Amino acid sequence: MVTDIANSKIFRRRSSTFTDPTNVLAVHELRSRILQDPAATVKHSADDIQRIRHEDWWLDRFLGSVNYDVDIAYAIILECLKWRRNFEVDRISLLSLKPLLDNQLMYLHENDLQNRHILWIMMNKYKNGEEGFEKLFTFWMERHYMEYKGCQPLTVFIDMSGTGLKNMSFDVMKFIIHSSKYYYPNAIESILIFDNPAILNASWKVIGSWLESSAANQRQDLLTFVTKLSVTHYVPKSHLLEHQGGTDTFKFTMDELAKCLPPPPPPKPSPKLLQQRMHSIDDTTNNNVTEFDFSSFQRRNVKFDEESVTKRAPSLSRRSSRGPKNRKSHIPPALRPLIDNRVNAPSDDWSSNDFVSITPRDELRLEKLDGENDLLDVVLVKNQSSETPIMFKFKTTSPEKFRVRPSSGIVQPGTTEIIRVYLQYGELFRICFRDIINKRKLPEYRHSWNKEKFLLLTMESSSTDIDNFSEQFKNAINKAEFKFKCRLSENVKLDQPEERRSSFLLQQQQLLNTKKDGFSLGGVNFNMPLIIFICFLFLMFQFIYILQMRSDNALLRETLVSLSGQIKEANSLSSENIVETVKNEL
Repeated sequence: MVTDIANSKIFRRRSSTFTDPTNVLAVHELRSRILQDPAATVKHSADDIQRIRHEDWWLDRFLGSVNYDVDIAYAIILECLKWRRNFEVDRISLLSLKPLLDNQLMYLHENDLQNRHILWIMMNKYKNGEEGFEKLFTFWMERHYMEYKGCQPLTVFIDMSGTGLKNMSFDVMKFIIHSSKYYYPNAIESILIFDNPAILNASWKVIGSWLESSAANQRQDLLTFVTKLSVTHYVPKSHLLEHQGGTDTFKFTMDELAKCLPPPPPPKPSPKLLQQRMHSIDDTTNNNVTEFDFSSFQRRNVKFDEESVTKRAPSLSRRSSRGPKNRKSHIPPALRPLIDNRVNAPSDDWSSNDFVSITPRDELRLEKLDGENDLLDVVLVKNQSSETPIMFKFKTTSPEKFRVRPSSGIVQPGTTEIIRVYLQYGELFRICFRDIINKRKLPEYRHSWNKEKFLLLTMESSSTDIDNFSEQFKNAINKAEFKFKCRLSENVKLDQPEERRSSFLLQQQQLLNTKKDGFSLGGVNFNMPLIIFICFLFLMFQFIYILQMRSDNALLRETLVSLSGQIKEANSLSSENIVETVKNEL
């Protein structure tokens, strides 16, 4: 029963990413931002780049750990890619880890009561400063995380029995916590500390303080201290070792390691072998050539196409329209009810053909949502095909008024793309104000929405070159055009043009009066003649002060000259008196 409940939770966690359209769009946005970096294929591992291109779950794990904030997830995953390249995660040598594996320092074995796999760490087998612990921990985390696609978190069982200060390392514990937060998000559900000696209590308090001072997404109850009496509340007795109060006599060996490793991929046939197979077919049986197995040759072609794509990132959510820089790149929660209404719209609101379905059918309804400055609506593009991707491009007659995210992209088979159309309400207010100040005719941008037209072009295409969409659309076989009109929702009320015009004129008059009378600084108006008079008085005071200083200097100079003359006369008289006194004595 516990196993069924745990498996159902794993299934819900794994499928929630693909049922929530906003999460799917956040994954596409994060992928696009990473692949748009021209140095991505050079800086990072090729396997990691391929995983970013084709595996949504990896990006979703990072997004889910930060509540789908694309900006934060983007910074974290860049640091993770940098760490994986420097740490050489894909090249960890088991030969170098063999002494630690033979010593049974760390291994995966059995499940806990919540059906989570257990990573056992025997700290009495480790000495502080010994190399290889971080690589061994990364080896097991990488194997388990990639196998279960991050959907089944681990329970880390740290056995502290028989340990002392020589076995405790802050760097090791910090690496475990840091890895579960930044390198393998949500990979660890709990850490059980078994039979911790009293001499190490202070050390664990320091480690607990790291969790309390960390970000909100790091669980502070990650550490749990257990003894022989309480450990059975978390791990069944049959899975505990004898010194832990259990009945399990398991000992980890290299044979167990071989069982844990995934089977190696089948070897790829060499070009020479393929050529021999081709020549082995009898020319007289050309009608049976179609029965030849080209599966291996086709796999080579597919891989070659994927490698060529790495030179250029597919623009799944390319930003061709410019909007406010402070807007988050992912869909905010306020749009979710609007998207749900579109997803669950009746069949009459969908326009479909053999390969694509569009909703709404022919009319955009701009709404004002909480937390959004602009009026907006969404368009859903669903790929009906199970094999061929769809390329789309969204056009508008007034790109200066409307912002479209994304304006072009690719919809994979069986998936749905969400296109957001914004009427830039706040930005157009600034444009109108600028035009009226410059004495231009006031354009009523926000009241011409009913005159605007939109066009959505779609076609089946396996290409990723969106920049040449127009030429491809001309030559496409399966293509479709969808036209939209625009109207406002019932909950939107715009002010009248006369009220807005009078407001602009009033602000213009205030600015003109400010220019005539003086100037404004920090919202405070200053009178120009008064400031000029104050400056004149200040200069006069400075001039008088300088003259006074010069007269004082002349008087001081005369005083010094007279004093020096008197000193010289006194010295001459004293010398004459001394000469007369000497003569009289002689």
